[in-house]
Amino acid sequence: MMNAVCDTSSPVQDLLERYVDCLDEDRLEEWPELFLENGLYKILSRENEAMGLPAPLVYYYSRGMMEDRVTALRDALTYEFVYSRHLITNTRISARDDIIEASSNFVIFHTCEEGRSKTYAVGRYRDVIVETDDGPKFKKRTVILDTFAVQNLIAAPL
Repeated sequence: MMNAVCDTSSPVQDLLERYVDCLDEDRLEEWPELFLENGLYKILSRENEAMGLPAPLVYYYSRGMMEDRVTALRDALTYEFVYSRHLITNTRISARDDIIEASSNFVIFHTCEEGRSKTYAVGRYRDVIVETDDGPKFKKRTVILDTFAVQNLIAAPL
């Protein structure tokens, strides 16, 4: 009896995995390229999202704003460097017309340079993805934080 290898990869799943790879491997310069030029990235608390309150903790409405944030992280801001590790689960992908919607649960761990790890954030990604000539890109990524009391400032993307 032969064991069959099941290919569960898809271009959309690859986009979701490249997203966390950019962040976990400190390749932040690649992160904005995963979005459309007019892509939207925002972080909301779970409470605000549930109550329909639009005030985000972080809000970028263009790739240029994301690139500026990466430049600030590299050249201007002072913060404690940590290694991050994202775990993504329960990914659901659906498509209608030319729009792909995805949602995933996540947990992010931070490890300091001394090797101590802690849970940094827990929540859900809610995505709108479109197919482009260069493959799928985020039109909109909403990060909904269950962990509202993030232990330090949100400097890097989640």
